[in-house]
Amino acid sequence: MKHLITYFEIAAFVASLLALPVLRRSKYLRLFPLLLFIIVTVEIQQTFFWRTGANNAAIYNLQVPLQHLLYLYILYLAMYRQSFKTIIGTLIIIFIVITVITGIFFTAPDRFNISAYCAGSVAIIAGILLKFYELLENPLDFNFLRNPFFYMLFAFLFFNVGTLPYFTMSNWLHFLEAPENTKLILVSVMSVFNYILYTTYSLAFLWMILKGESSLSAQR
Repeated sequence: MKHLITYFEIAAFVASLLALPVLRRSKYLRLFPLLLFIIVTVEIQQTFFWRTGANNAAIYNLQVPLQHLLYLYILYLAMYRQSFKTIIGTLIIIFIVITVITGIFFTAPDRFNISAYCAGSVAIIAGILLKFYELLENPLDFNFLRNPFFYMLFAFLFFNVGTLPYFTMSNWLHFLEAPENTKLILVSVMSVFNYILYTTYSLAFLWMILKGESSLSAQR
């Protein structure tokens, strides 16, 4: 079940490439193909080419902070208010500091950097909530049916809130021999959140292709 996630990620990446003529009009949506490329290349390598039983902490300790930084940068570019951009910029700096310090001093080479993941996830959650606040300040000017980016944000918020407990416990699950039924439940739940996220991305990109616009992005 877990390996199916890779195919959902590939589908979202391919959809983003097909939507590139629309995405390129936006200074922040144009970064989604790059974000998905970073995710897909690692997941393809892990799914099809990684040796069973080998430790993959090092590659994820590089990939995950990179994708968190890119998503935070997307949120930074998507903000209209300068004050909100300043908040996101501050969150980016704090995230980088936490990632470097915890990676060097508090994370063993064979362990996933949980502190960095949690810091990035919390920063992204805060950034998405700020963007929602900004979008909903003038509800009469906001049309949900014309803004696929809203659903992409909501799906990623849902994903981060839902999977944060799983990734927080990832070292415990992998190295400390957690009960198999607990592992199965948490992995299954995490997989469902992934399916929802990447299905939403794929549909949003196809939506943009059909409409010929990215709505929010076309206005800024």
